[in-house]
Amino acid sequence: MPPVMVTAAVPLHESAEPLGDLSLITYNVLLPNSGDGWWVFKYYDETTPDAARTWAHRQALLSETLLTARADIVCIQEASGATFAEDFGFMTVAGYDAALHRKYRLRPATFWRRGAFRCIHTSHRDKVLITVLRSVTEPTRIVSVLNGHLTAAPQPERRFRQVFDALDQLRKDLKRLQIPPESAAVVVCGDFNAAPADSATHHLLTGGTVDAEFREPRWPDRRLSSKPRRHIFAPFSEVYQEALGAPPVTLLGSRIAGTLDALGAPTAALMSSIEALFDRFARASDRMTWAEVEAWLCAINRAPDRGSEHRKARAIVEEKGTDWLSREAWIGIYASELAEGKFWSVLHDLQVCGVQPPGARVLYEASLDRIYASGLTIRAAWDPLTPTRRAALLGGGIGLPNAWHPSDHLPLGAVLSWS
Repeated sequence: MPPVMVTAAVPLHESAEPLGDLSLITYNVLLPNSGDGWWVFKYYDETTPDAARTWAHRQALLSETLLTARADIVCIQEASGATFAEDFGFMTVAGYDAALHRKYRLRPATFWRRGAFRCIHTSHRDKVLITVLRSVTEPTRIVSVLNGHLTAAPQPERRFRQVFDALDQLRKDLKRLQIPPESAAVVVCGDFNAAPADSATHHLLTGGTVDAEFREPRWPDRRLSSKPRRHIFAPFSEVYQEALGAPPVTLLGSRIAGTLDALGAPTAALMSSIEALFDRFARASDRMTWAEVEAWLCAINRAPDRGSEHRKARAIVEEKGTDWLSREAWIGIYASELAEGKFWSVLHDLQVCGVQPPGARVLYEASLDRIYASGLTIRAAWDPLTPTRRAALLGGGIGLPNAWHPSDHLPLGAVLSWS
């Protein structure tokens, strides 16, 4: 029978415990802005109070969600290495141990309930943290968790390589631990930064093999591998595909998609608003003095000397040997921001400066996060939103994060039975 859905009102652990099953959550939490991530405030709609954008407020919301669910294993993405112990101290107090990836600014971290599991091995691969856990009460039960935050587009080759290399590393690790990989219980989860449909990572996990001729439709000319790649594990199943028949929406944000054309290029309306933003700060029609540049930066970043906009502006004036930016060069900064996918940042700037074009704010949805299982039976999937909050999101058009949700992603959860 297909997996059942567990509502947000029911602690995920309660659905797993009576049958001795395993419960797991994966969640891109959006980088904690306690010591890093100053720009997180730009993800929010202008109507959200500043107090709701602070880490103290966001941390309390995360704590409520994760500790209420009480999952056996919690995988997060975008942890900060410098402040990890303080940011997620509430998990330690609640009885969880953790492994944190040793590299990257945005790191995967995996928690497990101290009374349920102990860690017997970890490996640190490209954007993927591998953790092998043994059940405390049933030592023959061992689960390997691959917690990843894959590289964002347009790098399908690297995303594919990240998953394949992590699976191959796990194969080697399990053999050293004298655990047969062919019958191992394995979970691959996290932020895949691409929709599953026709992606190489999805084909590899669920089909076991990706040929050298395979191409992703979005990048038909990009070769992903020079030879066929296959993994040794039993075929993986995606939890929400099994439960709902379709991948879930996990990214719900307010974006300027309403002012992008079908190919994702800025429309004339968007460019007109960016021109209006230039005119808002520049007294001259063709240039912006450095004092005016700093006034613009203070308006959008709340400081004159931080942000990619500041770095790009400084690089231009140093290269030109001037103390001003031409209109063309300044607009080029925003063209660069859009090309890098920082739609949330551009929307924030237009909104706070009062030049947001009509129809710009629309709800943007994407399916980026997933849970795959091999050697385990999928019993249930978790719905992280109550009907009331889902209706508020879909009807309000503001998206995530907001005053009651601390990230632009939704968490996903599963109940898995030992095969």
